[in-house]
Amino acid sequence: MVDIGSLLNKFGVDWHLLLIQSLNFLLVTFLLYKFGFKSVINVMAERREKIESGLAYADKMQKEISAFENSRAERIASVKKEAEEIVQSAKNNAKVLLEQEKVESRKSADNMISSAKKEIALQHDKMLQDVKSEIGTLVVDISQSVLSEQLTAEERNKYLLSAEKALMLENLR
Repeated sequence: MVDIGSLLNKFGVDWHLLLIQSLNFLLVTFLLYKFGFKSVINVMAERREKIESGLAYADKMQKEISAFENSRAERIASVKKEAEEIVQSAKNNAKVLLEQEKVESRKSADNMISSAKKEIALQHDKMLQDVKSEIGTLVVDISQSVLSEQLTAEERNKYLLSAEKALMLENLR
């Protein structure tokens, strides 16, 4: 039977060091998931819920518009029936009133649709800004913690200055 320790030593692998490095890797991976990616995922889930609620609101408004259009069509039919029973002069007046009501109904429906679209667009833009900001902060924090252990003070200052310039450029976009 071959001893694994001696076999690894033949290939120049110290199994104690390999085991410790593997544990370090697993620990760093766990910490990144727990404190880094998990918060970003939670923020994205919240934004997704807000967008879904905005879409649900838009659907609700669309249904209300449809109901409004149906009721408007019913009102138009009743106005036409009454207009047929009235004298010719009353027909002309009813047609004028009907046209005015159509214009007002369309304006009202257009206003509802445009306000719903604006609200969705504002929520989408806000979500994108928040995600960009949080990702930038996360990158700076992770970079700072990693670089503080591996670089000299002078190298850290150079790197932080270049990272700050890059973030400023990104925020200007």
